[in-house]
Amino acid sequence: MASPAASSALASTWNRFRVWDLTAVRLRTSLDRWRVRTLILAVAGAVLVTLGQQLGSLSGWAGYLGTFASVGGAIAIAVSAYFAGQALSNENVQNWTKSRSAAESLKAATYLYRTGIPPFDGADRDAKLVDRRAAIEEAVDGIEPVAARAGEEVPNLSSVSVDNYITLRVNDQIDGFYRKRAAEYQQKTASLRQLIFWLGAVPVILGAASAKRPSAAAWSAVVATVIASLTSYVQGQRYQALSTAYLSTARRLEMLRDKWAASSKSDDSKKSFIQSCEDTMALENGAWVTQWSQQKPADQKPSNTQ
Repeated sequence: MASPAASSALASTWNRFRVWDLTAVRLRTSLDRWRVRTLILAVAGAVLVTLGQQLGSLSGWAGYLGTFASVGGAIAIAVSAYFAGQALSNENVQNWTKSRSAAESLKAATYLYRTGIPPFDGADRDAKLVDRRAAIEEAVDGIEPVAARAGEEVPNLSSVSVDNYITLRVNDQIDGFYRKRAAEYQQKTASLRQLIFWLGAVPVILGAASAKRPSAAAWSAVVATVIASLTSYVQGQRYQALSTAYLSTARRLEMLRDKWAASSKSDDSKKSFIQSCEDTMALENGAWVTQWSQQKPADQKPSNTQ
């Protein structure tokens, strides 16, 4: 049930936000899972092929085992390349970015409406909200949305003051999303870079060992493939770029919030403040969508598959 203070247009717009938010979450989760699977298959393929080459030179059961390992490795590499080209295609990435962009745009529209910011400050505000919702959803035509959960309660959508807007929207975005996500991405980047750094020492050790055991040299190539695959994965996830963008947006929102606190708090400054906050978040969302849309997942294959 919607809040009694919420109009039908506002409640419907919030429901559409939830639909596209859930859709974006589903699509992003699927992409992340396929990226990990592609990485695992590429690494496993490199290990199996190298193991098969070394066992294949032996006689008896070891030779047969080597043949199976080589075949299994080749299959793993081929499947990894297939997943990179299909499950991680540009179309799937764009479907996700369009869904997330639509969700954020619909959410912004509900806050502009609730705070009475133009164009939602007149008697025709409901009609304009419906028109904006329709324009936003035109961009996601053809994408299958996730059905909203039955019986999900719509939150209180009544009008909000500037102070409530700061609490519910600005502070929540700064601390609950931008800084939180930036910290998560920085931690992931640091952990993966540490792993890559220590893996970089392994070929050096194997190179020294190959003086006594020539077969160790082949494993240096495997480790190099693992490092290349992990590096490609980190670049593909765009952790560093997203973290930088999120922290920058959080700083701009903080500046706007502080300038509002020091302002005369007139109606004009209220409209300027809220519109500036929404423009700042929309700018970050637009830049984020552009970055991901320009990405070419199918080209970000591990080096052993090229």
